[in-house]
Amino acid sequence: MTGKNPSKDKGFDLANSFPGLSGLDLAKEVTTSRNYSWKDGVWRKDSRSTKYKVVSLDFGVKKNILRILHNRGCEIEVVPAKTTIEQILSHNPDGVFLSNGPGDPEPCDYAIETIKQVIQANIPVFGICLGHQLLALALGAKT
Repeated sequence: MTGKNPSKDKGFDLANSFPGLSGLDLAKEVTTSRNYSWKDGVWRKDSRSTKYKVVSLDFGVKKNILRILHNRGCEIEVVPAKTTIEQILSHNPDGVFLSNGPGDPEPCDYAIETIKQVIQANIPVFGICLGHQLLALALGAKT
C-alpha cells in the first residue's frame, strides 16, 4: 500500500477480498473487434517473403509475439476470439495460432468449440499461455 496513511490491515483486507479469476472470461473483453493483418517486423535488407499464412485467434495477444512470427516468415491475420471455423477457413491458413490472454480458459466455450473444429479440419494449431490451455481443453484435458 502506498499513499497517505497506508494501512497494512487495509491492504490485507483488499487482498483477501479479491474473488480471483476463476470463471472469468476476460478474453472477450480484450480481443480485437475486427480482423487485421499484422505486417510489422524487423526490417532487413534481404527481406524474406512470407512462407506461412497464419490466422491468430486474439485472446489478448501481445504485439511482440506477432512481430516474432512475422520475422519468422509468417503472414498473420489477427481475428477476434469469437471467430467461427468458416471464417478461419476463408483465410486458407497454413496454421492457426491461439494467443495468450487473461482469465480462466474454462468459460471460453466458444473458443474451445472452434479449436475442436480447427483440429478436425486437420489444420496445424499451436498456442501459448491461455491459447495453450484452450487447446488442452479442446483435446479433453482439465484445468
